[in-house]
Amino acid sequence: MRVDFFRTTGLNVKMVRIALLLLLVVDLAAASPKPLRGIVLIISDGTSQELLTAARCYAGGCGGRLVMDDYPATAFVSTYSASDMVTDSAAGATAFARGIKADNRVVGMASPNSTNAPPSLLEIARKAGWSTGTITDDSVTGATPSPFEVECRDRDLHAEIARKIVMQMGGVVDLVLGGGNKWFHDTSMTESYAPGILPEVQQTEAILREKPVLAFSRWEDFQAHVKGGQGLKKAVIGTFFPDVFPYYADGTRTLRLRDMVDAGLELLLRDKRPFLLMVEAGLPDKACHQNQARRAITEVLELDAMMELLKAKLPPGVLVVATTDHNCGGFAFNGPAPLRLRGESFLAENPLSKSSIFTWATGPGGPSGGDAKPPQHEAADDFLSVEHVQPAAVHDGGAHHTGGDVWLVAQGPGAENFHGHIDNTRIYTLLAKVIKGGANQLSGLGDRE
Repeated sequence: MRVDFFRTTGLNVKMVRIALLLLLVVDLAAASPKPLRGIVLIISDGTSQELLTAARCYAGGCGGRLVMDDYPATAFVSTYSASDMVTDSAAGATAFARGIKADNRVVGMASPNSTNAPPSLLEIARKAGWSTGTITDDSVTGATPSPFEVECRDRDLHAEIARKIVMQMGGVVDLVLGGGNKWFHDTSMTESYAPGILPEVQQTEAILREKPVLAFSRWEDFQAHVKGGQGLKKAVIGTFFPDVFPYYADGTRTLRLRDMVDAGLELLLRDKRPFLLMVEAGLPDKACHQNQARRAITEVLELDAMMELLKAKLPPGVLVVATTDHNCGGFAFNGPAPLRLRGESFLAENPLSKSSIFTWATGPGGPSGGDAKPPQHEAADDFLSVEHVQPAAVHDGGAHHTGGDVWLVAQGPGAENFHGHIDNTRIYTLLAKVIKGGANQLSGLGDRE
């Protein structure tokens, strides 16, 4: 009996040691750095915190939530540019893309006379062996996506920016999707576009034909390419509207930002390499410039639909950072407002004050000169029209950007490094270190320069 007892006890000790060893191996495996699968940087142009609140309440009432509300990391971001306390989109995006303060209107470099510029996040990612892409519902030559790809002295030089984007295809960027077809193709023979082509666009189209780039101007053709199981052996550019996308609220288009992101991610994920994707929701800003709350709110809900897609589609190991480049229009959500309001009633006349629930600081719909009342606008009496313009304190042809700090949310590996109050250039610094170091750089970045 005694011998059996000691034999049994020795066996139990051996089993315990094996179990402890297995637990140690599991713990070490869990603690070891996981490969970073990718980064998605989302820029919702001109989208203030107040506009997010309005969209949330429109969709779900005062207790409604957006997808980004569940992101665990948050920060406040300062946005001033090199030339102004209030940034424009070109300088704001240059801070994200290049990590520098730039003059307003300048793309991808510090000033119109700059002779060099820091590498963009896309260039850093490509050097690290990643695939890269930009997707927007603005023109791909717009002030927000273009600083990630090129440098240009003025944001309005769309033909020059288009030509430079084409030259970077396959070297800096693998995938470009959005609007701006008229800057890349001779559309004079296409029924959906107006006749005529600029000479500089002819030059761009010629370069595009010579490079190993797949160019699409019809969404159906691009969809067929994606469904055909293709990857990114050749760089892909798709421009699906002549310029900026129409507002989704107007009901004149079916192609959505989430559709482009869905198809773009198919290509990037199929490529197997880590990826960096910049996604711009460009239309909230454009609606805010015209003081049109219905269009602006609908575009924020389109942003939310795209982020819902990301939640379902992205694999583990992807860092998602969402922010805006600046506020626009001084949008205000005014009380008193009954708790029951949501949907269409949220846009209609306030049942308590008999005025608009939303107002703006500047832009169309404000008093002009010494006028005590705002000038009349088309559909001014129809609160539910997409063309309706809410009142503004100061009249101007278009609403101005405002200089207040903006929001940022993040989730995924490394998200904890985005916290507190940071400058917009800090987003570049943090993301560049993540790209260069992968999982080994994910801890403690927020506390290091």
